[in-house]
Amino acid sequence: MKKKVSFILIILSSLFVWTESRAQYLDPHFAIYLTSPTGILSKGGIKAEYRINLQHALLLGYTQYWGYFPGYQGNVEYRIYFETRKSNSENFIYAKAGLGYSGYMSKTDYNQLTIFGDNRSDDVAPGTYVLGGGGIGRHINFNWFFIELNAGLKFAQVIGQPHVYNEHLFYLSGPGSIADFNFHFGIQF
Repeated sequence: MKKKVSFILIILSSLFVWTESRAQYLDPHFAIYLTSPTGILSKGGIKAEYRINLQHALLLGYTQYWGYFPGYQGNVEYRIYFETRKSNSENFIYAKAGLGYSGYMSKTDYNQLTIFGDNRSDDVAPGTYVLGGGGIGRHINFNWFFIELNAGLKFAQVIGQPHVYNEHLFYLSGPGSIADFNFHFGIQF
């Protein structure tokens, strides 16, 4: 009886050791992203990634904005990863869709701020908006830590648009910015 129990324990522990040693060669399934420290003056955010398999992933993101357009933005992102010659990095393409809310707070010193000289100085918030976009990027792995760069285009549409608001500033440098350049870092497990 003792030999059978010992044999079963040896087999089970061998299987456990084999699966654990195999796990170090698998790609991460989950990752937590933090928005770049360079954007801390205008925004801060977090993303969670779930890798469906080696090449496909879903991400949920939340970004908080402050400055001229305080508010928030949530989005869903779908990615396709491609292998590169370097073993520690991956290229990807992405598509995203989301929803956000933006207020407007002009500084009293900059109440007359206009970009194209149309003299719109009202403190009216754009309000709720939807967005969609896509682009390319590079994901560089350092074991459990990673750095990521992406560039793309994002299109936002304000819902129930007010007649007069500073849309030039909203679409050029605010949360509705057409250029979608980001730097992220985070951990993966």
